[in-house]
Amino acid sequence: MKSHFCLTCKKYPGYISTVLCGINLIIDKKGQASASAIRQMTEATVYRGPDATAHVTTTCGAGAMHIGHNRLKIIDRSDEANQPFRSEDGRYLLAYNGEVYNYKEIRRQLQARGHSLKTASDTEVVLHLLILEGANGLQQLDGMFALAFYDTATHQLLLARDRFGIKPLYYADTDQSFVVSSEIKGILASGLVPKELNQTQLECYLQYRHALKPQTFYKGIAELEEGHYLLWQNNSLTTTPYCSVSAPQQEEVVPTGQLISKTKELLCESVQRHLVADVPIGLFLSGGVDSTLLLALLHEAGHTQFPAFSIALKPSEGSFGTQDTYYARLAAERYKASFTPFEIDENILAGTDALVRGLDQPIADGTALVTSYLAGAVKPHVKVVLSGAGADELFGGYNRHWAFYQYLRHQNKALALRGVLRLAKPLLVTGFDHPLRNTFRLLNKLPDKIHPNPYNTFLQFTEMDSALQQLLKERSGRPKSVNQEKDWLKWCLQHDLHQYLISDVLSMTDQTSMQHSLEVRTPYLSNGLHQYLQGMAGGTLFRQGQKWVLKEVLAAQGGKEFTNRPKEGFGMPLGKWLRDPKNSWLFQELRDSKAILFEFLNYTQTQQLLHLHLNGRHDYSTEVWALLVLAKWLQFNFAS
Repeated sequence: MKSHFCLTCKKYPGYISTVLCGINLIIDKKGQASASAIRQMTEATVYRGPDATAHVTTTCGAGAMHIGHNRLKIIDRSDEANQPFRSEDGRYLLAYNGEVYNYKEIRRQLQARGHSLKTASDTEVVLHLLILEGANGLQQLDGMFALAFYDTATHQLLLARDRFGIKPLYYADTDQSFVVSSEIKGILASGLVPKELNQTQLECYLQYRHALKPQTFYKGIAELEEGHYLLWQNNSLTTTPYCSVSAPQQEEVVPTGQLISKTKELLCESVQRHLVADVPIGLFLSGGVDSTLLLALLHEAGHTQFPAFSIALKPSEGSFGTQDTYYARLAAERYKASFTPFEIDENILAGTDALVRGLDQPIADGTALVTSYLAGAVKPHVKVVLSGAGADELFGGYNRHWAFYQYLRHQNKALALRGVLRLAKPLLVTGFDHPLRNTFRLLNKLPDKIHPNPYNTFLQFTEMDSALQQLLKERSGRPKSVNQEKDWLKWCLQHDLHQYLISDVLSMTDQTSMQHSLEVRTPYLSNGLHQYLQGMAGGTLFRQGQKWVLKEVLAAQGGKEFTNRPKEGFGMPLGKWLRDPKNSWLFQELRDSKAILFEFLNYTQTQQLLHLHLNGRHDYSTEVWALLVLAKWLQFNFAS
């Protein structure tokens, strides 16, 4: 199946040399490192691009530059598009991971300025843009990418990452070398950077589910932040943001009809661009608003039997499961998709160790296991999938967004309610299946999260249970800042866009999908849609309910019943499965008082928290899973 299909004009828009791959690079400052180091890096990350691997070595001052690239061929699959990509005069080198959707417009601009391009690839367009404009050209790129651009004449290296952080890039700077990779495991495989645990990130993880960038779980290894570039020259490096969108000074009044129609127009344009490929494309379909809307727009454009994939849970899971199976099947029938569900049960937990071993850093998100399973299941069918990731952050789709909106409107009442809910907590039982279980779970969390200051309140809305941080033997005790914002709703969406989305959702998606050499594309994360939404105050996106704009677009596509379903995560009934005695093997590291985890956490208190979940009184599945992943990851990576 070729998908060169234009969503609106139904013509084939042409070729993009899509390169969803792995970048590896070493600047050997003193010319003493073995050339085998770059080969070790590409071997460690070969699953990111199993179709072609290449290495280039060139001079870099008194030392040498080694660039390695693993290529996953999606479009323009000829060897001429392999990388590292060199300019015709041999001066410039580009190692590129990603896809630029507006490359044809940039290509025309380059040609008008006298540049001659020999291929039809976006890789060559990016190369010429950087030759012409350097870092100033980055803000023109609309797409997902990470790149390394090297000038052999000046010995200057430019690293850059897309504004949404869809594609990752890490680096480490030592006295002997500067090492870069798409994955931390690539850097470690070089043998040039010591493997040391960054203990400061343990507390961040137990609060927010992940490390807080630019730091990582490894000392000396940093993450290049989204929308930033790094310049390295003469053993000196600087990082600089290349794009920023300022919040509006006052609320722009946008008529409802105009907002809905413009959102649909921009989303249609983005979906159109995301369909270009020389390999089969499918869709991760949960039956929620975001993925169902993508399918509805595909159907409107004339796509029938579009491959859609979902997981299916047994009805017996009750309130511990989700209604995704029902709604995904309904969406596939409504919009005439080719639907393939993959039924899962607790046997999926057998993949936990393999999942954790594959993670660069621990991420306390059970969805990672489901995503990894689904990526492996769909790979025989397609090589690219569309995902609804990013919609919640742009349009205010998480329950915490709506709760924060209500908190801001009724702050005094919320503070009064805090005391009532604390008294009611013992009655809000969440450990067994009953109709109000999910509501009780939300109410249980509220008393400890509501604060007189909005900044602290939203940060606490994003945190896991405070009992996790209390397990640490040493805590920083850093107080939360008292921030003042003119637009708290806009700020909360920006916070999730630049923290949770990147370090949890996108990082987890990239790692689990690339382990299976599967490319995941995110149509909601487009420059045009993002910039349009930034031009209005946050209250606009909440004035008619949670994620109302997308719901109105979907309702107009005949999807009213999908807009009324409650918000559910794309996950699994962990709370129930973790209590099954046959899954007790999962707790091996948590039960072992000599495990590395308990160099940092209190063993007795950890057992008490585990007992609270296993005895069935309360559902602490999120917290128990976080501990499981952390314990296993530490054991796999730092056991002597």
